[in-house]
Amino acid sequence: MKKFLTIALIFITNIVFADVGMIVNKLKPYFPEIKAENISTSQLDGYYEVVLTNPSIDVLYISMDGRYVLQGAVTDLELMTNISTNRVNAIKQNMLNSISDNEKIIFKSENEKYVVHVFTDVDCPYCAKLHANMNEMNALGITVKYLASPLEQLHPNAQSAMEKIWCAEDKAIAIHNYKTKRFLPNSPDCINPVAEQLAISKQLGVNGTPSIFFENGLNIPGYLEPEELLNRFLNTLAQ
Repeated sequence: MKKFLTIALIFITNIVFADVGMIVNKLKPYFPEIKAENISTSQLDGYYEVVLTNPSIDVLYISMDGRYVLQGAVTDLELMTNISTNRVNAIKQNMLNSISDNEKIIFKSENEKYVVHVFTDVDCPYCAKLHANMNEMNALGITVKYLASPLEQLHPNAQSAMEKIWCAEDKAIAIHNYKTKRFLPNSPDCINPVAEQLAISKQLGVNGTPSIFFENGLNIPGYLEPEELLNRFLNTLAQ
């Protein structure tokens, strides 16, 4: 009996792998970089979930026979939630959390209640305006974790400046001094994550700074006043 069950399990597993292989072949003409690890079962009966990572994060669903594709908003009418958006946001948040805090520039709230990741460009005026509110954001319980997203077309010197800042002995002091006083540290060259974080920002769909990510992966592009930032945060938690 045990031998029969083992053979049956192997047979079922092989069918699943064969189905995924067929799905990969179906999608290859449209998404050349698709791999089997991008495909998994989904909460939609009869459909696989496909995670796309190039050029940006997206999710689509394909029927297990490879015939039908669902892309865009997929709404659960019982919960009234967009399951595709929620899934994309969860993937984005996992990506942000996978980056070591040692590679972020963190302004921690002493009474931390919320954490935001902010992609910043040190030559961006609205990024400087956001940074000027740091004490107020921290007082509201918001910890800010900076990541690098220099916009070369707008600020051609930003990437080299940010590499100097990320190589400074105290990154938080260095970025504060540059954003408030335009003082750039004379840091020695070092291995730094600026280029890698820029690539991640593009994958996450960032095309302007500041770009704020909440703890559920929701992205809010642009500048927000501290109280507005807190209210937006509370609204997302209530959803």
